[in-house]
Amino acid sequence: MTFRMGPPVRLAAAARRFAVDHSAATAVEYAVMTFIAIAIVAAISQLGGSVTALYEQVQGLFTN
Repeated sequence: MTFRMGPPVRLAAAARRFAVDHSAATAVEYAVMTFIAIAIVAAISQLGGSVTALYEQVQGLFTN
């Protein structure tokens, strides 16, 4: 009975290359920054109407 050591050795080498490859980490960081930017834009757009109404209310106090 013979055992082939080819695939596990190649798998170990691929795992080592994956562990030292940092390009995927950079892609994940960019994705997280994009998600944060989208959340900020969504929050500002949701608060925009409330801030405008408050500004108009304060402006009305000074113009009357």
